[in-house]
This record gives sequence, C-alpha cells and structure tokens, in this order.
Amino acid sequence: MDVKTASGPLVDVVGRYVRLQRRGRISEACCPFHQERTPSFVVYPDHFHCYGCGAHGDVFDFVARAEGRQLGDVMRQMRNQSGVGATPSPEARARIRLMQEAAEAASNEPDPYEIVSPVPAGVPPLWQGGGQPTARILKPGAALGEALSSQLPVEAVHEYRGYHGELRGFVVRTPRNRRTGKKGAHQVAWARNVRLADGSVTEGWTFVSYPEPRAVYGAPLVTHAREEGKPLRYLIVEGEKCQEAGQASDLARDWIVVSWVGGSNAWLRTDWALIAEGDEVALWPDADESGVGHATMVGIGQHLIALGCRNLKWITPPPAVPNKWDVANAIRDNGWTGDRLRAFVAAGVPWTGAVEPPPPAEAAPVEPLVPGLPPEPSPRERVLSVVEQESLVRFGSRLRQFSTVVQAPPPQLQFTLPGFLRGTVGMVVGAGGSGKSFAMLQTMICLAAGLDIWGLWSDLADEIMALPSPPGRCIYVAAEDPAVVVDWRTHHLGLDAIKRIKGSRHNLDEVLVCIDRNLQIFPVYGAGRENAFALAGSRTETSVVPGPLYENLMQYGRGALAIGLDTLGRVSSTLEEKEGSDMGQIIDIAETLTVETAGANVLFAHHTTKAAALNGQAQEQQAVSGSRKLTDHARWQVNMAIMDAKTGEARALTDADRRRWINVAAAKMNYADNAGARWWRRGEHGILVGGYSPPEQQQRQPNLAGGSVSPKAGSSFARMSREVAGE
Repeated sequence: MDVKTASGPLVDVVGRYVRLQRRGRISEACCPFHQERTPSFVVYPDHFHCYGCGAHGDVFDFVARAEGRQLGDVMRQMRNQSGVGATPSPEARARIRLMQEAAEAASNEPDPYEIVSPVPAGVPPLWQGGGQPTARILKPGAALGEALSSQLPVEAVHEYRGYHGELRGFVVRTPRNRRTGKKGAHQVAWARNVRLADGSVTEGWTFVSYPEPRAVYGAPLVTHAREEGKPLRYLIVEGEKCQEAGQASDLARDWIVVSWVGGSNAWLRTDWALIAEGDEVALWPDADESGVGHATMVGIGQHLIALGCRNLKWITPPPAVPNKWDVANAIRDNGWTGDRLRAFVAAGVPWTGAVEPPPPAEAAPVEPLVPGLPPEPSPRERVLSVVEQESLVRFGSRLRQFSTVVQAPPPQLQFTLPGFLRGTVGMVVGAGGSGKSFAMLQTMICLAAGLDIWGLWSDLADEIMALPSPPGRCIYVAAEDPAVVVDWRTHHLGLDAIKRIKGSRHNLDEVLVCIDRNLQIFPVYGAGRENAFALAGSRTETSVVPGPLYENLMQYGRGALAIGLDTLGRVSSTLEEKEGSDMGQIIDIAETLTVETAGANVLFAHHTTKAAALNGQAQEQQAVSGSRKLTDHARWQVNMAIMDAKTGEARALTDADRRRWINVAAAKMNYADNAGARWWRRGEHGILVGGYSPPEQQQRQPNLAGGSVSPKAGSSFARMSREVAGE
C-alpha cells in the first residue's frame, strides 16, 4: 500500500484537524496555519493549498506542519506505523484551537466598512466621464497621518453586477504608473459605517474587497440564459475588458462570456459552481509571456473539473501574437469577424489537465496574423490504454450511417404514458401533500393493467381507456413511507379499482389477474443503505456509483415495463441535491438501468422547491428542488400543485374543497406535443381521479394561474389512448 494513502484519503486526514466544507471534489476550510475570517484553505484529492498564506503540500507536509515536526520524522513514522502520524497530538490540537479562537475573536471585531448592495439610488456618481478623475474614495485601510480619501485617474470603469442585475459597485482601471510601470485595478463600492484612521465613521464611495464567494463578472447574463432556457455555453476570458468586448461581439450568439473580479490571484474567491454546471465551458487565456495568466487559467480549469464540469476545453492563442494579446485585441486590432471568432473558439481542444505553457517569445515564428481560420489543433499523439481502446470500440459500434437510416423504414416510437417514451427517465414532481405517492402507485397499477383506471392520463372520467403501452411488469419502490402505509393505500386503491372496472366494458377477473401478475411493490422504508439507488464514490471525488438498490432492480427489472422510485431524495440520500454533478449522474445511472433492463422506464417522484410552491411557479420546469441537471437530463416531467387560494376563491370553493383539486402540468415532454395542464380531484382515502374540472370551468380546462388550455375531449392524451386502442 502507498504510504501516502495508508492513513486514508488526504481529506480524511485533514478532517481530523479542521472542519471541512465539501464542494464537489474539493473541500474548503479556514486555514489551520494562519488566522483568517473567510476560507482560503483548499484540499484537493492529492494535495492541499492555502491561497492566503501559500501553505502547500501532500499528506506528509500537512501532518508535519500541523504537528510542528520535521518532515523526515513524519515520513519515517507513517512508513513504519501506517496511520500513526495522521492522528492529531494533544499539542497540535491545542495549537490549532488557539488559532481558531483568535480567528473567531477577530471575526467579532467590527468591519471597517459595510458595503451597501445594490448601490442606493441618488448617490453622487463615482465618475463623471471624460478625462476627469473619480470622485473622492474613502480609504478605511489608511494609517493615521495618511490621506483618508483619494481620487483615481481613469482608464476604464466597469460595472460589477450580481446575478439579479443589481449594481454592487465598480472596478476602476487606472493608467500605467510612470514610476512603477504598472496599471491599477481597484474595487469600489458604496459603503456605510466606514471607519477611518482618525476615528470618524462615515459613508460614501469606498475602496473595498468584494465579499466572497463573488459572483462572476457577467453574472446577469448567466441568470438570463438560465431563465430563458438557452444552452449554457460559457467562455471564460481574462479581465473585464475582454468580457465586455467578447459579449458585445457576435460571440454572444453562441457563448456567454464571463470573467472574474480581482486579478489573476483572486479567481478562487469567485463562485464557479454555476459555470461548472454549464453544457460546455471554454477557457481563453491571454498570450502571456510571463506565464502568470496561463497558470491562472489552468488553475480555473482544474477547479472547474473538481466542481464537476464535464465538458471543458482549452483555447490556445495563435502563434506570433504580441504579449498580452486577448479577445479584445482580436476584435479591435486584428478585425476578427464573428465567424472567425466562433471558429477560433470551436477549434479549442478538450481539456486533458496537462496544458503546456506558451513557448518563449523568441521561439515563436515571426509572421503576421492573416485573414482566415485559426490553425488546426495538433492531433492527440499518445498510445491508448486497454480501457480506452475498449471504450473506443464501444463508441464506434454506436455509429449510425446517414444513408442507411434514411433508406430504412422509420422506427416506431413506443410510449409508456402519453409523451413518456419507452426506455427513458421521467419525474413526477410536486410539493409535500400534493399526492405524489398516490399518483406514482396508481400509475404503476394502471401500467400493470394497461388501462387508465382512474382517468389520470386520458382525461376521461366515465370510460376506462387503454394506455399507449400494453400491460407490462411494473416495480414500485416505496422508500418514503412505512410498509403499513403502503399496504393501506394499496388496499383502498384495489377496492376502488374493482368498483370502477365492474362498471366498464372490461372483464374484471382478467384485469385483476393481469395486475396481480405484473405489479411488484417493494416498501424499503428503514432499509438504510440497502435502499440507496446511487451513492457518492468517496469524499474526495465527484463520481456517483450505483448502489445496492440499483443492483437489485437490475436483476428484478429485466424485461419490466416501468420502475417507479418514490422518492428520488430517499434513494439518493448520500448525494448533494444541489450539486449538478451528483444529480446529473443519478439520472445517467437511471438511464443505464433502462438499457440493462431492455427498455424499462424509470420514473422518480421528487419534490418542488418551497419558493416555487409559494410563488405560484410550481408548474414550471425550474420548480424542481435541487440542481437544474435533474430537469435537463430527464426526458419527461409532470408537475403537481394543489389549487392555490386565489384560484379557489375565484371559483367560490372553500379552503377544504380547493385543496382537493390538483393541477397537473406537463412541464417537459421531449418526444410528443405538450397538451398543457389538467386537473385531478382527490377523493376518498386520497385517491386521485382525472377527467373532471373544478366548478365554473366545465368547458375549458384551467391552469393554476387561472388561464385555460384545449378542451379535454380533444387533448393529445385522450387521442393517443384511442389510437393505441385501435379506435
């Protein structure tokens, strides 16, 4: 065994000394080696680094620093007695505790200023424009005897806004200083309770350091794209000037251009979590002879991968460009068109983690940039491993030849429920108490019979219609409720189904035999780890692996029509619901299960966010609790919401009556027309019944906000059911 891993993963060793906060593949904490108020100490899978004091190393270095011992002594002890050197000594614990207490005491001291965000309306402008300097800016960090405020010469002023567009302050870029030869970049915000060296307390424009974690520069663009459902393709560039130039160009048609505030050493103070969730992320570094910008971009790339980014690529500046050449130079100085910019970004290579720094300036060929496309990236020259060769063969086996597909008869799309394609993953989403569990169990009973017994999917209350798919075996996993509750629901649903089938044209005995043969109910409440459908690989990785429940379902589910998991949170409790990497991978694992079972649908029950339920947005795709990766990866989604009080009042319903009406919206259907919203009514014992409308709206079916959609008789749900039944 490797001595470094004998005491367990590095994150476990460090976790014995300090309290860590997990963020994807990395963990963060306040540094145990210096006093600080915000975390800058980061533990990666194979090393640690403090971006405050510079502490860096592996498990040996950490233990040596924490214990105050020689590195050689630690290595010998851990080699001879695996793990001993990673057990905190009383002295180390006491020293770290004193440091933490000192940091806590410092955190209780009043801040030298309080940033007002957003910037209040009516305050004096920071800069009047033209060749004028800025207004006077307070200097809370000035020593006694120094100037308490100053004005800055201006090269450029950039607005820094949050994710909702609120103005948080400005970044003021100053011209090159004649004495030092350097340009300046200053963070300025409106602040109150500014404590100055002379003891006075005031408010005004102030030199600040923006709170951490910071929003990316260009944050409103991220929010707008997410709200509009646009492809989340992020292009990361260096600096505010490059971000603004790139976003103002034709690149904005395909990319959301972002950067960060604070210079090359401040990128880790930025929250990159939303960017890591992007569909595609590209890094465009400056052509930097010093290598500082290159190293910064490499650090951002490694950080994004650690946060779960799965589609990252690197853009290498063209040869022979001047030092500091960037996207703004390409547009302003070289006259690159939108097509050339997009082609240059598209030519980026997939991230491998081993990006070579740019060659020295004298080694670069001296030739001017010429119009046309950028040079082709060099091919990947290395020998593939056995695993990579096998993956390449599997990938090649999936090739579809265009002419073959076109000339063959068109494949028939088979649906399990209206719009729910066979062999895909879907979700039934609703707030607590909306009836998700009844909807799941009733749907499984209907699929086992091949009949829409309660009219949930055909919109017909008086006639039991055939579902799009013939009867098939269905597995219902109840992880949220005790077995006695599941049995109680099953009992009453069975009796109600018998009454409904008796009054229909279907043979009762045949239907009951069909249900009994096809329906399998597994209450797993209280089963602990056995009910885990997916598990986190380890504390140091973002990989999610199939759990015991997945393995059991793969055996039981071969040849099944549908597998219902109630609820997603209960069968993935070790995962972070808000982590895009975790939630994306659990849907990926469910898709693997559909393949392993030869086409079974996997249907999760899941919750909406409380905010969506309270704000009347429970029908929207983004109402799903947790990461948007759930909705992005799932192919079918139905949202359930109890009729709100406003709609109930408009229909003259009592509070008790309006709570019996459940509005059901097809929030996502990738493979069929969306028929809009419908109503279900909750009857005796909580049983859901479709095909009815609330009072005063008998002709047109309303949605939750009080609008309306097509009459039920002509809906695609009913039409699809009749077509499958041969009517």
